[in-house]
Amino acid sequence: MQPSFRKRRDAGIREFKELIHDQPKEWLIKNFSQGAQKYPVNVALLMRNIIWQVRSRILKGEKPPLRELIRTFWYMYIKPTLARANSLAKETDQYAQLIDQFVFMVKELKIMRYNDIGFRDDNETQRKVRAFPNVILFSEKLGFQGFLTEMGETYKVTTIALGGQPSVLNIEYFVDDIKQADFNIQRSFYLFGIVDFDPSGWIIRDAFLNNLASYGIKHVKVFDLINPDILTPTEILMSRFPIPNPPQMRTKNRNWLNEVKKQHYINLKYLIEGEKLYGLEAEAVSTKRLTDKLKEVMVPIIGKDEELLKIYELEQLDQAIVDLINHLIT
Repeated sequence: MQPSFRKRRDAGIREFKELIHDQPKEWLIKNFSQGAQKYPVNVALLMRNIIWQVRSRILKGEKPPLRELIRTFWYMYIKPTLARANSLAKETDQYAQLIDQFVFMVKELKIMRYNDIGFRDDNETQRKVRAFPNVILFSEKLGFQGFLTEMGETYKVTTIALGGQPSVLNIEYFVDDIKQADFNIQRSFYLFGIVDFDPSGWIIRDAFLNNLASYGIKHVKVFDLINPDILTPTEILMSRFPIPNPPQMRTKNRNWLNEVKKQHYINLKYLIEGEKLYGLEAEAVSTKRLTDKLKEVMVPIIGKDEELLKIYELEQLDQAIVDLINHLIT
């Protein structure tokens, strides 16, 4: 038995001749009631089977790739089917449940890719692979997109603004872009991050690293640009904010503190007062200071591969000449 078939069987994914999303209530309940609890059908099981059937039909050429967002997939295939089966929730976010099922099938089971269906990436404009695919400047917030673009164009490094918690789809397409640049992802990668210096920021940072690793980018060195040592003690005391510490966050806060202590930041002590922890917003550090820091820690890495930069510049020059000729002809 093939591993992929075993995974599908264990996940309750079956092959149906009928189009699942077109079937009446009775058929849906008959085929997807196993394991159902709150609703007539097992919602997760139904979602997985619709995803798999749409994906299979596209790969077989029975229907064209879906050049839409996952949100459109929800409205086209999932929501009306759940409504027909009397299983559409009012309180539960079932769209988030659909996202979870995609992640389960793509990242955990590894039986498909988002690109199999042909989804659009809503984060496409926030990333760009340049001459140095393995030197990545990334930010947690979209507000840094302008700065990322400026640094990317200046140093020809790859940039991506995550816009919060990165989706697996975003990273799949991002890594595909890197591969299309004819770059071996088994090489070392150097990541320069602009994320809030607090538990939430580092969760986003770690999710990004984890998603990169799941797509084969595993040899990474991370430079956290937002940290206590990029500011003076006085600046820290003026900029810091208290990190909420309710019971449900204490483990997360403790784990974050243990992790940042490993970095041996000299000024970390100014963010700790007994049991009280403080954080730093990424915006507390000026882009001027970030620019200076990148010159210090990133530029030397780029300097080790000047030949790649020369090739890139020649390619850009060749394209500019072609564009000029086409302009003169037309």
